[in-house]
Amino acid sequence: MKIIITLILFISFSFSQELKTVKTYKEAIELGIKENKKVLMFVYTHRCPWCDKMKRETLKDPETIEFINSRYIFVKANKYKDDIPSDYKPRFIPTTFLIDPKTQEEIYALYGFKPTEHLINELWDEK
Repeated sequence: MKIIITLILFISFSFSQELKTVKTYKEAIELGIKENKKVLMFVYTHRCPWCDKMKRETLKDPETIEFINSRYIFVKANKYKDDIPSDYKPRFIPTTFLIDPKTQEEIYALYGFKPTEHLINELWDEK
């Protein structure tokens, strides 16, 4: 019986993991410096079907969540509403920026919708 309860708790914990997201670009930079992690910023707009697809599929996938949570400080930013540097207001939406928090310079940008496998593969190469 203990094994079954342990298994149920493990499974529920594994599936309930959420993407750790900070609220602002500034907070992401500060936390990135403090924790010595790069910042991963997902820039989106409302009424963007590809942004919604990425939020609904890729950013909810347990593999993506584990990968991002363990390596990056993650922040979502609305291109038109959130306070982000003008360098990070892309022409193509969605865009996911990998940023060095110490210099606030772009390391890499991923344009458009990325399924989990592609997102992880591209970021893995840039780590």
